[in-house]
This record gives sequence, structure tokens and C-alpha cells, in this order.
Amino acid sequence: MKRIVALVAGLVSAACLAQTASLPSYPCHRTAQPPQIDGQVAGDPAWQTVPGASGFRALGGSFATAKQTTVQACWDNDAIYIAFTCEEPDAKELKPTVKDGGPVWTEDGVEVFLQPKGDGQVYQLGVTSGGARGAGEGQPDIAPCSAAAKIAETSYSLEVRIPFKVLGCGAPRPGETWRGTFCRNIYATTSGGDKYSNWSPLQNRFLEPQNFGTLSFVEKALPAAEVAVATEELNREYRLTLLGKVRDAYAAGKGYTPALEEAVKHDEFRKQALGLLAEWQKIEQLNRDAERAPVLDLRRSLSGLEKLVQQSYETKYSYLIDKLLAER
Repeated sequence: MKRIVALVAGLVSAACLAQTASLPSYPCHRTAQPPQIDGQVAGDPAWQTVPGASGFRALGGSFATAKQTTVQACWDNDAIYIAFTCEEPDAKELKPTVKDGGPVWTEDGVEVFLQPKGDGQVYQLGVTSGGARGAGEGQPDIAPCSAAAKIAETSYSLEVRIPFKVLGCGAPRPGETWRGTFCRNIYATTSGGDKYSNWSPLQNRFLEPQNFGTLSFVEKALPAAEVAVATEELNREYRLTLLGKVRDAYAAGKGYTPALEEAVKHDEFRKQALGLLAEWQKIEQLNRDAERAPVLDLRRSLSGLEKLVQQSYETKYSYLIDKLLAER
């Protein structure tokens, strides 16, 4: 029980840390060729040369454990292009019904907040998992904006093109910075997940300009060979957080494996103990390879940690109590 309490305390502590999380920055490179706005992010040559920022946070909390989101952005003389790839194990539940101009924030989808002029007007645009467009803060004209979404088996992706004129400005100058953030609404929650998540560390709602990140406009397109390095740099804080969780998980496993190894020798506990030991061995292997492992592999391996701890605790002490009673 102490370990479970410690795990919960760690989660609470992480939420408190979100209060002082640094504001992220995204290098928005000019694109050599505009993306095709069809909702298919993977495989589009334009997005293959654009770094992806992941590590979305639960609103008011720390990095979301389940249903992470990756956002990418680029620009040309006429518009800014934004792509989202949303993990969604409950994709079969997605039944988008909202139409263009409707309340897009009432079903699964994303929201974009852009503030081109310092402390000036914030423009809010939403796109559902069905590709419907909607406007919020600043009432941007969605008619010139194009958007599309594609729902897959365990995810959905979407793209949006926002002409600069919709945002009341022209094309940015190289080196210019805007403020903004990217957010996600999650209503399909059968497998869990936070209802609201965001790129920058927002606390109470999505419209918090003081907690927006920055977009820095870069004149040159990013060479394909440099995309992986740029993506790693963007997700450094997220990766360090995951590495800390891997080390904590590895330490927690040491408290359970001796008893589970004993339990394997007893018919009543063998099957459960073997399964749990196999999971702890994965954590041990991950700890050895953590410095080289992709961020996605780190997070996926940790996604079932709370359940693993709970089951290990129950099996360990059920076995020890049974052993104690047998010795009397």
C-alpha cells in the first residue's frame, strides 16, 4: 500500500510542477511544398520535413499519460498549415456529427489558438475528428480555411490551412514570433484519457494567453535529415520526464519481483506471477535502453504502470498471507 500511496503522491507532485512548467517554443519552418489538406498526415512529403511536438499536458496538470497528441506546423507566403496526429484507442467510438460553423468543441477534435501581434487579438479555430471547422475567440472567418480529418483504427489525424488574412495579418517575417497553443478535446474515454489536453502548460482553460507557447517563423525549409534531431530537441522536457518515470518504475519493480519469483513455485499464483514478472522484465529492459529508446516506446511501456503496480501489490501480499497461514 505504501508504494501505491507513493505513486499517487508522485502524480500529485507532477501536477504541482505543471504550475511552473516552462513555456514551449516551436520552430515553424517555411515549407517547400504545401501539404495536401486531406487529413492524411502520414506519408505526405510536406509533413515529413516538419518536426513534431508531442508531450501534450492534461489541462492544469502534467504530461498526459494516455492519448498523446503530436502537432506539426509550417508556412508559406499565404497561410500557416497545422497537422495533428491524435492517438485514439477508442477510435471506433468516434461518430462526428457537428457541421462547419457548429460547436466544434463539443465533440472529439482539436483547437488552435494564435496570437500574431504581441498582446493583440487571439484567434481560436476548432476542427473536429470529422473535419468540421468552427470559430471561437476573435471570430475568425472559417470560410477561407480548409480542413480535413481521417479516422484510423487507433488514431485520427487532421490538417488545417489558415490563410494569414483570416488572422488579420500578412505573411510573417523570418525570425518573427507569435504566441499560441494547440489543444485537444477528448470525449471518447472508454479506455481512459484526459478530457482536455494542451501543448503549452495551461491551467484552467484553453484561452490563457499568459500560458501560450511561441511559434518562431524560420525562412528555410528544414532538411529531411535534420527532422529527427529537431523533433528530439522539441520533446526534450517530455523525454526527461519519461526517463524519470522509467527509473522510478524500475525501482518499484525491485520491491515486488522477489515475492513474485517465489509465488511462481505455487500453483495458485503461478500464472499471475509469471505474467507480472514478464511485465517487470520489460520495465527492466526499458531502463537499460532508456537513453536510446524513442519517446513513443517509453510512454507506451509506462502507460499500464499503475495497473501493474496494483496487481503486483495484490499478488505479492495474497501470496505472503497464504504462505504465512500455511506455515501455522
